Amino acid sequence: MTGMNWRSRIGAVALGALVAVAGWAALPAPAQARVYVGIGIPFPGYYGPGPFYGPGPYYGYPYPYPPPGYYPPPPAPGYYPPASYAPPAAPAPAQAAAITYTERPAFTNSAGQSCREFRSAQNTLGTACQDGSGQWRVQN
Repeated sequence: MTGMNWRSRIGAVALGALVAVAGWAALPAPAQARVYVGIGIPFPGYYGPGPFYGPGPYYGYPYPYPPPGYYPPPPAPGYYPPASYAPPAAPAPAQAAAITYTERPAFTNSAGQSCREFRSAQNTLGTACQDGSGQWRVQN
């Protein structure tokens, strides 16, 4: 028999189609460039804000923190924040214990320091002696 039988022809056509599909898939895809051109003339009827023009969440900026060197404006005159915003009160300064010296005259202890008896605010007796720098120190 001369020529090809029908099974060989179908196989050749299928092989040709497979090669054609593989060649088409191997071709590079065309580039998809997107270009936007604006000329600054507003479209009539639309005046909405752009994607970055609305007031942001903090002092009108689109990002969460103000830029460096920005200080918010001072509050309006007569504005007082609620008491819950007030800073805690400073503790009262420590005051020295009130003492009074007794009628007994000053005396010299065994170390050669000048000493006196005193009575504290809690009505307890004690002895204070003067050290070499002139400061009075409680001994007992």
